[in-house]
Amino acid sequence: MNPDLNAALIFVNVVRAGSFSKAARSLGLSVSTVSDRVVGLERTLGVSLLTRTTRKLKLTDKGAAFFKESEVAIQTLLGAFEGATVTRRQPTGTLRISAPADFPSSEVSAAVSEFRNKYPQVKVETHLSNRYVDLITEGFDIAIRGGHLEDSSLRSKRLGVGNSVVVASSRYLQGASAIQHPRDLVAHPCIGFVLNKGNKGDMPWHLRSAGGEAVRLKPDFVVSSTSFSWILSLVRHGAGLALVPQPLRKEDFTTKRLVRVLPDWATEYAPVHLVYPPQRLSSPKVREMIPILERHLRGLTA
Repeated sequence: MNPDLNAALIFVNVVRAGSFSKAARSLGLSVSTVSDRVVGLERTLGVSLLTRTTRKLKLTDKGAAFFKESEVAIQTLLGAFEGATVTRRQPTGTLRISAPADFPSSEVSAAVSEFRNKYPQVKVETHLSNRYVDLITEGFDIAIRGGHLEDSSLRSKRLGVGNSVVVASSRYLQGASAIQHPRDLVAHPCIGFVLNKGNKGDMPWHLRSAGGEAVRLKPDFVVSSTSFSWILSLVRHGAGLALVPQPLRKEDFTTKRLVRVLPDWATEYAPVHLVYPPQRLSSPKVREMIPILERHLRGLTA
């Protein structure tokens, strides 16, 4: 069997685009050419890669496995081509960055502005979402992620560590019963965080005292949200207590709009990383942006 690498490249683009016509436009080919090359690839492999309907394409099990392997291989090959000319190339194209929905925007904006001032020919897209983003499949260059990394295929730069604390408004606490231990939280309305649509409900609170005592609890969540910004807005209006990442509430403490409840308790520290596919590091735009992001974001973590 003589492998048709161009057909594999076309197939990967079809899957990414979700249709033959969109892939054809991005590749500068006719729809019939794209379709014929994918059919030829299926014939060469002796398996069906795609189930075609009038409305959408769906990968078969064999197609999903082939896509996963070929997508990585093609990205590596493209990275090799890019790396071979890296010394004479300036950053170009579009840089795509993924970050949590409520990640402090001023620091990211400052990094993007510095990068754009230095390389005005590069466009930058920032996608803010709490869902897990597959960097390779979805075509992202860099992501900001909190927590312990699970995908060992990605490269990472550790920015530091962060944790979350319980907060309330001064107005709410004036008329509330005393809170001296996490078990006292059951007598108070709390605002919960929902990670994403696939999550079965509000995330429980895991707190640890300065003395090492650990408590897991799920308070009475009277309101829930996927947005920490919205949660903080509710807390400011006296709707209840919330567990929020420390970088999100610095300004509120400075202006005394919020008060830290249970100051001896917090979540355990978790690392914060910049992550990127290893083949992306050969790209000038990624190589230049990483140290800029590092410099602007390190002050947010311990």
